[in-house]
Amino acid sequence: MLSWGNIKKSYFLPGGLGEFLKIAVPIIVSSYVVAVQIFTDRIFLSMYSQVSFAASIPAGLSNSTLEYLFLFTIAYVDVFIAQYYGKKEYHFIGPAMWQSIYLAIFAAAVILSFVPFAEKMFVGIGHATDIVAEEVKYFKTLCYGAFFPISATAFSGFYSGRGKTYVTLLVSLCGITSNIILDYCLIFGRFFSPELGITGAAWASNISYILMFFIYLFLVISKKNAYVYNTRHIKPNINIFRRLLKFGFPNGITVFFDMMEFAIFMLIIGTLGILELTASNIALSVYNTTVTPIIGAGVATSIMVGNYLGQNKASIAQKSVGTALKSICVYVLVVIVLMFLFSTQLISPFLTNTKTPLEELIPMSINLLRLLAVYMIFDAGNVIFQFAIKGAGDTSFVMKVFIVLSFVLAIIPTYLIISVFKMGIYAAWIITMTYEIALFMIFYFRYKSGKWKKMRVIDMKVIEG
Repeated sequence: MLSWGNIKKSYFLPGGLGEFLKIAVPIIVSSYVVAVQIFTDRIFLSMYSQVSFAASIPAGLSNSTLEYLFLFTIAYVDVFIAQYYGKKEYHFIGPAMWQSIYLAIFAAAVILSFVPFAEKMFVGIGHATDIVAEEVKYFKTLCYGAFFPISATAFSGFYSGRGKTYVTLLVSLCGITSNIILDYCLIFGRFFSPELGITGAAWASNISYILMFFIYLFLVISKKNAYVYNTRHIKPNINIFRRLLKFGFPNGITVFFDMMEFAIFMLIIGTLGILELTASNIALSVYNTTVTPIIGAGVATSIMVGNYLGQNKASIAQKSVGTALKSICVYVLVVIVLMFLFSTQLISPFLTNTKTPLEELIPMSINLLRLLAVYMIFDAGNVIFQFAIKGAGDTSFVMKVFIVLSFVLAIIPTYLIISVFKMGIYAAWIITMTYEIALFMIFYFRYKSGKWKKMRVIDMKVIEG
């Protein structure tokens, strides 16, 4: 019988809503604040120049596609730390963190190697000349600062893997606040700052991540952390490094292909014209502001799964996934209602300083936003089940699914729809929704198979299947 006493008891049980919220809320708030920062960045650029605004998403996605290959390889260290923490092998936590920092140094060098080819890359896509010039500036500047967001992610895993997500939230707030202030100063040339436009937006991001890097560094090497978690042990550990690559690299490849698919999709949309590209950018900017808490819930799910599998408690790990899914469904329903009822108000901040006829731009942006509202239903399920099995170590399967489906159900069909059959923007977005539905169904059935319950990323004997 359902009663307040039973609900309260369930709330405080391991894997229950109380534990999920304790871990997830700081991650979700942090993700939401990041989304607000990106939203503000887009608003400033749309006020500064429609060309800069139109160029910012394709160039930003292109940079993120490169960066995320390494960033999410390194971000997987939080699963290692979660399982070490669950197993109470605290002395491995610091060394695991430092292996991800070494990988961040290598990643930054690789990303910098793309800078000389930036202009050829964007010219070859076929965008207008004025947009290409802005894309190149934005892409290059973000590449110059690539080490700092990647390494900050490595440091944040030290806290999020142990469930101390409030620390990552506080550091993120420091970085994002500085980013928004610097955006205003560097884009428009305020408070004795030069007017740098889209380049200023990129440097604002770089400087904020430098600040976050040094805050994290100061915290993790404190005397207490060094004593309990061995955080001053900076020597390479080949065993942990190999395991990080074995399980983390497929995670990075997964996100790389996911980002690549969306980057190519936006680049193809850009060939339709400034109207279609601007409408897509507006809809995506609003959507990204609402969808990032879902990613935060997914990260919380992987941390809880990793922690309980480290304790050999697969049944509680499974309960954690159910808790996360129910919680995020409530959030998604609220967002969908808002997107349908207040779509005009949500897109209105992006209509400032646009040269595109509003009688064409507004209805197209609204239609795309409502299409994305339906898309969110499957995106949420995809994220929860995907992160659940990745929290156990099933990253190779997830990688293979993304590699195959990104080409078979997304990139190739989108190219054919736009470039060959000339079916237009709505048909292309429906193809993307079909791709998301397929991902959701595959990860749901993989989760239901239960294979993830016997997986671990650290050395240990599995007691409970």
